Amino acid sequence: MRVPRTFGVAVALLTAHCAAAQETSPEEIIVTSTALRETALEVAQPATVLGGDALRRQIATSLGETIATELGVSATYFGPSASRPVIRGLGGERVLMLHDGVSALDVSSLSQDHAVAVESVLADQIEILRGPATLLFGSGAVGGAINVVDGRIPTRFDAGENRRIVEVRGDTAAEERTVVGRLELGSDSVRVHVDGFRRETDDVRIPGYAFSAAERTEHLAQAPDESFVRGRLENSASETYGGAVGVSVGSEAGFVGVSVGRYDTLYGVPAPHHTHGDAEEEHAVADDEHHHGTLRIDMRQDRYDLKAERTLSLGTFERVRLRASYNDYWHRELEGSEAETVLTQTGFDLRLNLDHHEVAGWRGTLGSQYLETKFDAEGAEAFVPPAVTRQVALFAVEKRDFDTLSLELGARAEHQRITPDGPSSRYDEIAYSLSAGVVWRLTDVYSLAANLTRSQRHPQAVELYADGPHLAVARRELGDERLSTETARTVDVTIHRHPDNGVHWSLSTFYNDFSNHIYADDTGEERGGLPLFRYRQQDAQLYGLEGEITLPLIARDETHFEVRLAGDYVRGRLKDGSDLPQMPPLRYGIELHFERDRLHLGLEAYRYGRQDKVATNERTTPGYTMLDADASYRFDLGAHSLLVFLRGTNLLDEEARRHSSPLKEFAPLPGRSLHVGFRAEF
Repeated sequence: MRVPRTFGVAVALLTAHCAAAQETSPEEIIVTSTALRETALEVAQPATVLGGDALRRQIATSLGETIATELGVSATYFGPSASRPVIRGLGGERVLMLHDGVSALDVSSLSQDHAVAVESVLADQIEILRGPATLLFGSGAVGGAINVVDGRIPTRFDAGENRRIVEVRGDTAAEERTVVGRLELGSDSVRVHVDGFRRETDDVRIPGYAFSAAERTEHLAQAPDESFVRGRLENSASETYGGAVGVSVGSEAGFVGVSVGRYDTLYGVPAPHHTHGDAEEEHAVADDEHHHGTLRIDMRQDRYDLKAERTLSLGTFERVRLRASYNDYWHRELEGSEAETVLTQTGFDLRLNLDHHEVAGWRGTLGSQYLETKFDAEGAEAFVPPAVTRQVALFAVEKRDFDTLSLELGARAEHQRITPDGPSSRYDEIAYSLSAGVVWRLTDVYSLAANLTRSQRHPQAVELYADGPHLAVARRELGDERLSTETARTVDVTIHRHPDNGVHWSLSTFYNDFSNHIYADDTGEERGGLPLFRYRQQDAQLYGLEGEITLPLIARDETHFEVRLAGDYVRGRLKDGSDLPQMPPLRYGIELHFERDRLHLGLEAYRYGRQDKVATNERTTPGYTMLDADASYRFDLGAHSLLVFLRGTNLLDEEARRHSSPLKEFAPLPGRSLHVGFRAEF
């Protein structure tokens, strides 16, 4: 049922938010996706954790947009519903999406117009691992991993933890209307979790034309009478709903829990979908020479999860952890009312960990993982053949503390086999990853973390076997069955200053040296009116910096006022001297945060530089400035609470085109918008 538009206006006066002064410090939050489940300051790998009210302030209509402003992170943008994270210039197959520690098991890495089937509005915590996370999660995490923790399988057994949550939010740019409900009940031995949400958005409002000036000029040269839509991003509306039920049984010795969930969405992709020439050859949906199609994706994922932990008295082993997930996924790609393409995938991910006590000073975990996906595609845009992918892996992570220094070592061996339908050859190789990290506590307030990793990534089915038109990004893709394992040697160094009070800062630098880096090369050729992209391999280097400093100007009693300066930069180059495509530009900015009791006020401005370090046949992207502001208040109602917030984004109404998006020429970011809502906990 469609939520009335007036409802979206009404909830604009009520929005969930709470004061940052009441939040837990990020350095104190456990990063559950790390091997030994430590805090961000205890691990050698750069990690960011979003939780509590900071996360509620930041939530957007997709996972990519929710975290796109974090240090080292950008995102693709296919409208508000389909936006996948990019970490340090790496995305797609190199950044793994995790749902409470196991793969999301969707097909978002196959094509960037496919939405990530993990809902950020239900999240308790979002963990961002920057740099290789291959040791625990597999070769697909060579660039990093995003883990969304939503508590669907309860792990805390305390009757005092019973709670009910209702959240309503909306915005004006997309006319978002979102309702969320959550229930957690039970005893000290049995816990039940129920959640559900529904969200609708209209076509996004934008400051100017959807097509860039360069794209309009090119179109007018071919069709002088063509007109262009202004002020609205056509075909970007969406309807999404989902939910889950989870049950756990536990005691002091451990627990076992299961959950069943569904994610269902119908959204438009504001892509050009245009062809020139032979429409029959390219499976186009019209016979005219220059056609702009309307692509919508109707997606559903049913997910079944199991999580169990138990303490052990088995020699040196102290705990066993089991995590498993089965997924049944399908989506239809609709041109008009007809399903032009149907994709289906079933997937199974199983991980077993054995944690052990100290042995000669070393503590750690040993584990194994099995992953299997069965992918099928039929229809006009089935440019990747059906295939079965199986991975079997063994891994170990060990850590030892030496007074002020901690040393962490890890290794993983992963065998992958891809068996495609048809005459294509089978891929069957082993990838090896090694890691050494150190955390050195220089003083009480300074620490140095360094990580050295050699990680390997298997080529995936789309890179090996693609052969056909990919209309969502208006190109034809051609894979290469001869592609071999990609190897990355990464050095990452971070220095922190983290006193209890006073100035906080951190500075990170990283260097990735890739052998046989796999990329989609724009050949400059056309086939049937579509640009031809071939998957190739070449050595490459990616390097960059990330830094932030927080200056407390007022810190007394319940009043806090601080200034934060932050920025990041990444550069990616191939061995032949050319630049890698879709590299995020230099970004830097300033934030002001004021806290008084339950009141929070914030103002931030970030400059995104012009990106002129572009790949062959790739256009430069103009720079832009994003100005945002927010205000929030927590009402304390005894045993209950009500969080209310108001947030304005892109207040300068800038035409902003994200260089990391393949649709930057056709889909700018939303214009000026007001986000509002409330979150009641009782």
